[in-house]
Amino acid sequence: MAFVIIECKNVISSQIYQTMMWSKIVEKFERYPSQIVVVKEFLRLGISIRDGKAYCGNIELIPAKIAEAINVDRKVVVSAIQNIEGDEELRKVFSSLKPVANIADVARYYGYGVLEIYAESKKIGIVSGITSILTREGISIRYILAEDPELSVESKLTVVTDTKIPGRLVDEFLDVDGVEKVVIS
Repeated sequence: MAFVIIECKNVISSQIYQTMMWSKIVEKFERYPSQIVVVKEFLRLGISIRDGKAYCGNIELIPAKIAEAINVDRKVVVSAIQNIEGDEELRKVFSSLKPVANIADVARYYGYGVLEIYAESKKIGIVSGITSILTREGISIRYILAEDPELSVESKLTVVTDTKIPGRLVDEFLDVDGVEKVVIS
């Protein structure tokens, strides 16, 4: 079974959209910092908002359980959902979100290689540099997930490969502009 998730975007327009999106979110929720926490979790986890309810895919999520999981009051979750629904632009964004599974921990059980790259989020070409090294080595990529630095503690690229990644490649990965740390498992 192969998992491949690759999303190609124009980097410049993606950065502009990200800035615009965050500006809109901050503008909408600046008076409600606890709601920003909720909104970030919705984005990070791909939780969509439709018809005044939160969904993971087609599974409806209960506000009380969301609140418990992220350590806020249930009313904060309900208010965040209402604020998203009340803004046409945010409603379009949040109604389109879809969850994506991070299979890195599962991949280890099946003998796949897992490469985690921690890097400067604003650098261009990190994915290209890493995948070029893997391609040159004849290592097939099964799955790629880049975590948004606005939503995660660290900017991280996770790559799952068909085979284990040789340790001798660590220095090459570290030579890619912007890469700060490499973890191979």
